[in-house]
Amino acid sequence: MVQDIYDPLDEYASVFKNKFKEVAEDTFESLTKEANIDIEMNKKTCALLYSMQEDLDTLKKHLTWWKVLCGALWTVAAVCIILFATGFSAPVWWLLTIYGLLVVGALVALFWKVHPIIKQKKQELADITETVNNLQKEAWEQLAPLNELYDWDVLTRMMSRTVPRLEFDPYFTTQRLADLENTYGWNGSFNEDRSVMYAHSGLINGNPFVICRTKKMIMGEKTYHGELTIYWTTKEKDSNGNYYTKEHSETLHAEVTAPYPGYYQKTRVIYGNTAGPDLTFSRDMSDLVGKEGSLGYKWERRKLRKKTQDLKNSDYAMMANEEFEVLFNTSNRNNNQQFALLFTPLAQESMLKILRDEEVGYGDDFEFVKNKMINTVTPMHMQELNIDLNPDQYQHFDYEKAKAYFIETNAEYFRAIYFCLAPLLCVPMYQQIRPQEAIYGRDMKKQSSFWEHEALANFWGNQPFQHPDCVTDCILKTQQTLTQDNSSVITVSAHGYRAVPRITYIEKYGGDGNWHKVPVEWDEYLPVTGIGELHIAEDNQVEVEGTTQAQRIQHKNEMLQKADYSIYRRHIASKL
Repeated sequence: MVQDIYDPLDEYASVFKNKFKEVAEDTFESLTKEANIDIEMNKKTCALLYSMQEDLDTLKKHLTWWKVLCGALWTVAAVCIILFATGFSAPVWWLLTIYGLLVVGALVALFWKVHPIIKQKKQELADITETVNNLQKEAWEQLAPLNELYDWDVLTRMMSRTVPRLEFDPYFTTQRLADLENTYGWNGSFNEDRSVMYAHSGLINGNPFVICRTKKMIMGEKTYHGELTIYWTTKEKDSNGNYYTKEHSETLHAEVTAPYPGYYQKTRVIYGNTAGPDLTFSRDMSDLVGKEGSLGYKWERRKLRKKTQDLKNSDYAMMANEEFEVLFNTSNRNNNQQFALLFTPLAQESMLKILRDEEVGYGDDFEFVKNKMINTVTPMHMQELNIDLNPDQYQHFDYEKAKAYFIETNAEYFRAIYFCLAPLLCVPMYQQIRPQEAIYGRDMKKQSSFWEHEALANFWGNQPFQHPDCVTDCILKTQQTLTQDNSSVITVSAHGYRAVPRITYIEKYGGDGNWHKVPVEWDEYLPVTGIGELHIAEDNQVEVEGTTQAQRIQHKNEMLQKADYSIYRRHIASKL
């Protein structure tokens, strides 16, 4: 029987970290065996390639020094010629002789020694560069069978093998979205002004989750600067009592602040669970972890104690573990009874371990919001990490480097995703409560949701869809307009802005005693919308046990060729 995870930090350190490493090594060895590549030949090719690259770097340095010498000799020759030519106005014959000898010596060295060596070095450089390129091409060809076997699911398959309670969907389906909306009360207004960059959905102990990255436009401000130089004259009196005209100048500066669209991305974990169905709270990151004896910690504890005593204006009741209450501050919760059922002493201890640890995990780097049956965790360590999981990142020409990158990168992905979910795994009731099999939409036909359509559109990029006059980033939104079998037409709307040049004149007082209008050029951003289409087809083939990676790739290629699709991403083929 698979055990639940109640102490996610210790479980990761003692079990999952090493287990995932073993799974990753085993996966890479299996891919290598299936690719049937000659590893030793690749090692020899790469060794020779790196040796030739070192020779190439050394040759470039030598060539640089010879070019410096060449420039120096030409400079000496030119200077001596000038000095020799101008020396006849006051001839000093021994000096002119030296100039002449230096010119002759420099020219002889240039044409008999330096230029031939530079020419030779350049030829050697071209030859070695060609050899390096050929060796690198050969190394790529040697690893081509392995590079073709990477796919979008390689990490999620490894994670599911490592953590049995964790399941990932091939893509975010309408079925999974319907579960979140109808069973757990997910509010679709979240998506109204956001565009999905990627979304990895699945189940933790049968409860749905989505790890998503979204992009949002927030109208900010930009300051534009302008200047105007003014001139004027005054009459001044000198020390002799005579008047003279004095010229003055001053540069006047002005600025205009105008609206400017900014685009921001954020990664979240959205998790549905029926435990604590009426409970709401939010907690932000605390700067008090590790400072339990500080004045700030004591002051926060005092505020919470005072709040729990204020029965007239607050329903908050502080739990016995005051350290947990201070560091995982959820004093805005609305239901103490349901909170206590979720955050048992075991859950509190596990959560405190996560908050305090910055070696195994990431410490207190997450926000946690519970809105009835929807939980949202926003971890800071995910904001700079791209987990789109594009398999192209694993491709390399050097087997040893490819292996090291595959294992190390996926280990970091696993750690990052695991500790996104760790705050949820701390709650025993979240794992003890599992939904019934017949929840809404469980038997629906598999079909990709608009979350996946937006992610696919963003994978294509703005350019195919944006308005011709658009000069900013875009928020891509989609609508499914036509469906036939597993194929659909997706209409993509690209919401961006065009820039209209404006000039505003700001009055500034000058040193000449007059007001002047300083021109400030700025841009007014007006919304524009571009329209495009994506043709997609979902791959819903059910794999039989023992399916090889080569068979998966062959099936993918056949699907792409079937209707001349251009891209296969997360079991969805697409074309413009």
